[in-house]
Amino acid sequence: MGLEIKLKKMLKLSLSLFLNQVLGSISGFMCVIFVWVLFRDRMASQILFFAITFSFFYYIEYMAAFKSGFHDEARRNNPSSKSYIVKGAVAGAISAIPALLMYIFYLVTSFIGSEGLHQMAILYYRIFNMYYSWPLGNIFPNHIDMVFITSFIPMIIIPMLGYIAGYKNFVFCDLFLKRTKAEK
Repeated sequence: MGLEIKLKKMLKLSLSLFLNQVLGSISGFMCVIFVWVLFRDRMASQILFFAITFSFFYYIEYMAAFKSGFHDEARRNNPSSKSYIVKGAVAGAISAIPALLMYIFYLVTSFIGSEGLHQMAILYYRIFNMYYSWPLGNIFPNHIDMVFITSFIPMIIIPMLGYIAGYKNFVFCDLFLKRTKAEK
């Protein structure tokens, strides 16, 4: 029964992280017109677009994992356990499965040889990861494969850091406030 509850909580966190990825992509759609109107099709627009959408994505993914780590019952019941180190990363990896399937579709279309289908796979993957792949794909257009591969890193690392911080109840704002009060 204990394993079943742990798996249920892990899947709940993974679903939350996946829905946050969708929310990050929606924020990317909302930001496209705003950034395009300000800067048109310049490099500055892509950098601003990436800064806005990725910071929003970082915040929502981090906070979802932080809350889950903070409410982990092992934090109170078994404080010597080190399982919290990988829980966020595993949940992030599970939430990245749809993106992995889209990437596999992209790879398959690149080997099939159909240029139209391959361009459609690129477009779908960039829309699916609008907060990351769209601006970086425009900044580094000749390195689209590396952009797609590196898009998995934040999906796994950010929830891991958030879960660890939540489990340890480590809040960056508190650290900043303590340092600024100490300097006064």
